[in-house]
Amino acid sequence: MVTLALLALLATLAVPSFQRQIAAANVSNAANELLLAASRARTEAIRLGSRVTVCKSSDGAQCDTTTTGWETGWITFIDPVRTSSTSATVDSGETITFKVSPLSGVKILGNGDLANYFSYAADGRSKLMNGGFLAGRIRVCSPSGALNDDNRARDLCISNSGRAVLVTPTGVGPACPAPSSSGC
Repeated sequence: MVTLALLALLATLAVPSFQRQIAAANVSNAANELLLAASRARTEAIRLGSRVTVCKSSDGAQCDTTTTGWETGWITFIDPVRTSSTSATVDSGETITFKVSPLSGVKILGNGDLANYFSYAADGRSKLMNGGFLAGRIRVCSPSGALNDDNRARDLCISNSGRAVLVTPTGVGPACPAPSSSGC
């Protein structure tokens, strides 16, 4: 009976720790996937001498502007033709080079134009669909109560030069709002 009581006590102490580790791993994995997508897209744009775009996609075939966050998944595609000056679309003949399936346990929201896509021109600079300046943040966040507000999120920060880095914002609550600041 004493052994069972000790095992029950140990289990109640270990469960929150496991929940914290799982939530932190979900945030880290998703943030690293986004950073990898940005790095891969920028490298491919320079290598191919053509625009490469990453957009959220729930079906793995077309960009999605109707869903809320990037956690539905995303695609990377070679984008030499832009039929829209405001949103990313996979046009006929454009090649999807990479797909990421939906991610669980996280919310991923971008600010401004990064709410739906980011894109790199042949010179490696981040650009809007109309060719203008593109910079901002995409926040990967866990709504889990197991994490505190200073460890719950990572921001993928894309500068107008195209450089992408991960930063750790502080004071992010469990509602996991989109980042308000575009500065990196």
